[in-house]
Amino acid sequence: MRVFFTALLAAICASPLHADVEMETARFAPGSLLVMEDQEGRVVSHLARGEVQGLFRFDIFDGDSGDAPYAGRYYTDRRGEVLLSVAANGAVTRFEPDSCARTLGECEYEIVHADGRREMRIRETRRTSTGLAWAEWGNDGLIATGGTDLDDIGAPRESWQQNALNGDSSRVHRVSLALR
Repeated sequence: MRVFFTALLAAICASPLHADVEMETARFAPGSLLVMEDQEGRVVSHLARGEVQGLFRFDIFDGDSGDAPYAGRYYTDRRGEVLLSVAANGAVTRFEPDSCARTLGECEYEIVHADGRREMRIRETRRTSTGLAWAEWGNDGLIATGGTDLDDIGAPRESWQQNALNGDSSRVHRVSLALR
């Protein structure tokens, strides 16, 4: 499950530098592969599956080999905003209206967990010289801060975040990107 959330972090945190702050999701044709590694050496692969009912599907695998175990999937819109994630066990998490990762300035959204629990979030995103930095608040105050270095299509080169509640931090970097 931790791998799934680390992979989802990389997807949500990645935002590009161009004016509209969107990732060029349509460039990820079926079979395109983004491989990320965290600071503990765990590798997660994001395999593009194509467009499904107007959303772009990415499957997540724990590892980079052909027999890597399936860890879940997520769906984005054309701008790269995550709208839905599904863990390997089938648990569905929705982001309403979306994850706010592609919006400069302040953006409010709601996480709807698999058990129906809802969490309101406010995310503020600003440009940096290499990508974006963000901070996110919940009902009890600051939850986390983070940032992402981006390439020219808005795919992540490196992402980091720090949990404001317990101080834990995580970092992922890109191992490879193969567009089809």
